Amino acid sequence: MDIFNLSSRELGLLIFLAQNRAAEREIEITTTQLANFFHISQQTASRCLLKLNKLEIVTWKSSPKGSLVKLTSDGVYMLDQLRLELEKALHPDLMSIKIRGTITTGKGEGKYYISQPGYMESFKKKLGFKPFLGTLNVKIKSDCIKQLELIRGSWPIIIENFENEERTFGKVLCYPLKIVGLDAKVVGIIPQRTHHPSNVLELISKLNLRDTLNLKDDDEIEIEFPLEYKRESD
Repeated sequence: MDIFNLSSRELGLLIFLAQNRAAEREIEITTTQLANFFHISQQTASRCLLKLNKLEIVTWKSSPKGSLVKLTSDGVYMLDQLRLELEKALHPDLMSIKIRGTITTGKGEGKYYISQPGYMESFKKKLGFKPFLGTLNVKIKSDCIKQLELIRGSWPIIIENFENEERTFGKVLCYPLKIVGLDAKVVGIIPQRTHHPSNVLELISKLNLRDTLNLKDDDEIEIEFPLEYKRESD
């Protein structure tokens, strides 16, 4: 699912809900309010909300005064998609996005997750390499957060969720990147379930990036995201 699968009315409703802070928390709203704002019938407003709820773009439940609505992580992701597509439309010559960040030590969970057969086989098949068992964690600088959000709104390579005998593992969004000064495949990953704050980007490669680049905590690197990468076909 992406923004091009939504009607203009559904996309407008998503924007309206986010403007009223539904990306941050549940908000109380009535279909009458939506109908009045968009100059549509109350039934049409209800159908739009029902469609977004069915697509798991929003959560929608009844309340004494109307409805409680909140954007899901997929809903927020679609707003990031919209941001990127508008940026490309306004700047058609934009060929890549560059961000800077500093190296930070994680909790050592990367090795555990990457080593899971369900992830490893998908990484090899979809990314074209067997990743080193570990991630390089990059804390993105505050003046590059907008660019990071643009990257998150691009079309990722999706590693699907899976289950084993012990637990369920969430999907992982993958973004092919380049580390400036390194001639090797690098992929930024955003797990559906992560303990990292939103300003930390995890990088994987067939190389041990920390050792290859002789990096230590607080060292700065520059990352480039080429915009020629396309979304996966349905």
